[in-house]
Amino acid sequence: MKVKSIKDAIHGYIRLEEPFWKIIDTAEFQRLKWIEQTSYRVLYPSARHDRFIHSIGVYHLGQKAIQGFLNNCDDKDAEIVKKYKYSFLLACLLHDIGHAPFSHTCENLFSYKEKINNKNSKINKELLAEIKSHLDDPAYHVFEKDYFSLIMKNPPAPHEIMSSIITCRKFGDYNKFFESENINSLNLDLIVRSIIGCCYSYKRTDDEDKRLELGIKNCLIRLLNSSTVDVDKLDYIARDTQMSGYDSIVLDNKRLLDNVCIVDNDGIYYPAFGKGALSVLNNVVIAKNSQAKWIINHPVVIYEAYLLCKAIGISLANSGLRNTDNVVLSSDEIINFFFSSASLSKEGHQYFGGKFRLLSDVEILNLMKSHMEYSVVSEYFSRDERKSPVWKSSEEFLYCLDSNEDKAAEVAEYMAPLINFFNNVDDITDLRQIDSKILLDDSLNERQDKETVQNLINVLLEYHPDTSYVILPAKNTFYARIDADKLYIRFGNVSQNYTTYKKLEGEDKGALDKRYSFFYLYSSKKIDPKKFLEYLYDKAHSNIIYVP
Repeated sequence: MKVKSIKDAIHGYIRLEEPFWKIIDTAEFQRLKWIEQTSYRVLYPSARHDRFIHSIGVYHLGQKAIQGFLNNCDDKDAEIVKKYKYSFLLACLLHDIGHAPFSHTCENLFSYKEKINNKNSKINKELLAEIKSHLDDPAYHVFEKDYFSLIMKNPPAPHEIMSSIITCRKFGDYNKFFESENINSLNLDLIVRSIIGCCYSYKRTDDEDKRLELGIKNCLIRLLNSSTVDVDKLDYIARDTQMSGYDSIVLDNKRLLDNVCIVDNDGIYYPAFGKGALSVLNNVVIAKNSQAKWIINHPVVIYEAYLLCKAIGISLANSGLRNTDNVVLSSDEIINFFFSSASLSKEGHQYFGGKFRLLSDVEILNLMKSHMEYSVVSEYFSRDERKSPVWKSSEEFLYCLDSNEDKAAEVAEYMAPLINFFNNVDDITDLRQIDSKILLDDSLNERQDKETVQNLINVLLEYHPDTSYVILPAKNTFYARIDADKLYIRFGNVSQNYTTYKKLEGEDKGALDKRYSFFYLYSSKKIDPKKFLEYLYDKAHSNIIYVP
């Protein structure tokens, strides 16, 4: 089979077998060159990498994981791994092919005003229709049952569902590339499950051969999409930190993936890592924690994402888009039109006067530039118009309150009604815009809650009457998204000789106490954080109602 090599800034040379590079050359995959990987560039200007090279990097690490798996398992296990090798690698390559413009910032628009755990949501029905067209009835019913269980317990991200929809839709074309090389073993069921993290259900009492085959397939799924360490995380931790210039721990991915193996947890199989990888695993947890706390949750990054979402919403609502019958679409219809599988495809999504094809960051930015008359759009493009965070970390927040967690919890609880209200009203971009008319609608059910919101706004305006404010929750928890209780470490060559990372290392010492919901306040004027938070604490502690 022909092989091409490309040079990657993170992993060095990456070898691509012909079917994979032919898929990379298709329009849908090339679209990823115009999907920014992160929202970090507002903080780290060099973070210009994209979903295109990240996807190829995950494919490369998938190759290394497969090789490590084969080196560390017995012959019977190895035959099953080889059988599904290409399905796993294709899932690695395609796992982000359905990402929205601006990546995670906009992906929830794929399921706009719908919850992923709703079986009847549009995006779930679309995926199930696509997968049903490829599987026989028994396989489909097993998939449907496992998928419904997944979305109720741990719903996949919208971009993962969209990536699966596109993969199903293009599978016939992709499969031909492999068939031309006499590879006839692609398993779409496994590919989709790997992308969305949907494991096969089986019982400890099932036939041993069935348990082993499904168990190893589940190991492959978890090596791409899991709550522990997988090849997706390994690439983006290394790539995001190195490309941004954020100095973090260097990860020895080769040593880690050379130690990929399997453990048998009382008849249920899980991927694991040999004891030789312990030091690297520790570095992965530290690096992921550091990235989550100091980059993802940086107030400037959170505010950038907030501005972008508001600017996109206003620009789409005022785009005047018409359907093929020349009828102007509503705001909700426009969002559903743009953020759809059809708009991501080469064939495109027809509207009156044209088509949207291969939707990317570029089209969204161009649309926003046509609506600079709106303050939030102008603020997105003009850094000198932006509000600034009053405090810049949870540590500063706590310090300004005398390092007293009881005070911090009291202030957070006091401000919670305003935070919840502000972030659940679509058309508001400044606390000053919340007036009696807005408070009288049905956004809040209880009158006392509405009075509380108005009181909190008055409290802020009393402190600095000519200031504009935005208040946002910290986007993610400060914990690394790695489940240490399911991160298995194997000792020796026997699959029953294992423990978990949590048992070895204990609770994460660097994680913050989650006693209160941390938040950021942004102001158009410079405000002393210590004086301001002391003022808020006094108001919270005395529960004074300010009447202008």
